[in-house]
Amino acid sequence: MGDTTQPARILLIEDDDTEAELFAGMLVRKSPECTVSRAACGRAALEQLASGPLPDCLVLDLRLPGEDGIWILERLLESPDWRAIPVIVFSGDVSRLGPASSQYPNVASSVRKPHSLEEYEAALLIVCAIVGATVSAAA
Repeated sequence: MGDTTQPARILLIEDDDTEAELFAGMLVRKSPECTVSRAACGRAALEQLASGPLPDCLVLDLRLPGEDGIWILERLLESPDWRAIPVIVFSGDVSRLGPASSQYPNVASSVRKPHSLEEYEAALLIVCAIVGATVSAAA
């Protein structure tokens, strides 16, 4: 994001409506200059990427209906433009969280989704901070 007058564009790839609303609300409160768009499945995410403009960062759940987060990570690597978008994996799928972080070079960070609301809010604060740092580093 080289032009500092443009707000950071975040694409949230999350199928759960409640989690998506919590994340978007918290991110916008913490960083009002950010805009958050959402895709609820892998195909919708790729359609948004193909239609542009490209987001500055992706926040990706691994458990999605149809094509999952790993499928999305693989598709991102197939495109030179998409490969450059930093990804933050935010998922409760512990068995795939580590491999997703270590096997895909476009994954900037990963955060495990907790189970309680209190822990969830704390985890979202961490994700929001990572998003801010990731977008700033890409600028």
